[in-house]
Parts: sequence; C-alpha cells; structure tokens
Amino acid sequence: MANSEKNSGGNEVLVLLLLALAGYLLPWITAPNAAMTLNAFDLAEWTSLHPLQQQATPPLIAPLLLRAQLSILAALITLWSTGRKERFLAFLFVALLSVSQLPPLEFLSNVADPNYRQLLFLAIATILLSTGLGFILPAQFQPLVIIFLAVSGIVTSLVGQSQAIGLYQVTLEQGATGGGLWLTTGAYAAFIFYALPNFRNRR
Repeated sequence: MANSEKNSGGNEVLVLLLLALAGYLLPWITAPNAAMTLNAFDLAEWTSLHPLQQQATPPLIAPLLLRAQLSILAALITLWSTGRKERFLAFLFVALLSVSQLPPLEFLSNVADPNYRQLLFLAIATILLSTGLGFILPAQFQPLVIIFLAVSGIVTSLVGQSQAIGLYQVTLEQGATGGGLWLTTGAYAAFIFYALPNFRNRR
C-alpha cells in the first residue's frame, strides 16, 4: 500500500513538473501578431534587449525573474526524486535545463555583456542548487524547501511577467497575459498543496 501511494505521489509530481514546464513554453504574452506572442523563454530574451531593462537598477531584473523558473523547476525535481533511477533521470533533466540556459558562443568574445553573464550565472546556479539540495539537504527539511521554492516560483513568475508586459505594452501598445503564466503558477500552487501535509507531519 505504501509503495502504491509513493508511486502515485511520484506520478502526480511528475505531471506537475511537466505542466509547469509546458506552461513556461506556452504564451505568457499574447498579441494579434503571432510572431510577437511570446512564451517565458522568449519574453526573457526580448526584455533583456530592451533599453529600459538594460538601464534599470538592478539591470535585467525582468529577464532574471523569468529565467529563474528553470532553476526553480530543476531544484524541485531533484527534491521529489527518491530512487536511484529517479535521481538519474532528475539530474539528466537538470543537466538539460542548465545547458539550455548557457549563453551563445558569442559570449567568449564578449564576456562583458551583462545578458550573457546572467545566462551563465543561471546555468551554474541551476547545477549547484539542484546538486546541493539533492545530496546535502536533510529529508526532514525537504517539504519546507519545496514550499519555499514553489512560493518563490509564483512570486517571481508574476512579478517578472508584470514587468515584462509593462515594457511590452509601452513599446507595442498591445498584448495581454497568456495562459502559460497561469499554468506554471497553478502547478507551483499544486506543489505547495502536496508538500504541506509532509511539512505538518515533520514539525
């Protein structure tokens, strides 16, 4: 019975991770022009090139908040993985997410570019955070950290998208919030729902 409950919970968590990632890849901003309907990944890249973001204090905060979702998802999957096979798949997933965050090869000839440096920082942070949480964090603290990561994901998603759509509407005078944002934040909220019972039981 315990094994079936564990497998069921693992399957549900996998579904939540896939939903959150799917939401990240679905539109976070929609526009009449399909070419300017952007998911979180593309929206982060678009805002990183916007002069107002490059001159902001701190600079490039909107793309940082949007890109941080991949680091948060990578950390969540390592915390939910338990068996050896699950851990292998989790760290393979983490490695793929980290590679996807790496700056282009042009970074080697332009290391001073703040956008490229942010991408490199996030790629390294994704590996270090996920590895640290997966191997070092005691099991009794995992529910609390999962809740913290999920809340952070909701806050950073909403704030990052809010800043980005503000720039978008100022620049293009059109654009509305897409369903991808709500799918990702909804998946984060479900993570909190599943982690809360474990957190209460270990207090």
